[in-house]
Amino acid sequence: MRRTTHEYDTELRNDGEVVTLGAITYRGRTVLHSGPDMFAPLERWAQDVADQLRAPVTWRATSDGGEVHEATRYPS
Repeated sequence: MRRTTHEYDTELRNDGEVVTLGAITYRGRTVLHSGPDMFAPLERWAQDVADQLRAPVTWRATSDGGEVHEATRYPS
């Protein structure tokens, strides 16, 4: 049985702005597999950047212009 996937517009934000570190802007399209841990990759992504910035980072996943899910990760 194939796992269902969904494509989202994703971004990481700090202080209301999309995070940019050097030449990398943390915004793009992401394909995620349906299931209870569907947003776990975004949680890990945001945690890594929050630890690097030593500041809270909010990740957001949207589909068709509507907000799907978001959460904030704090530095360890």
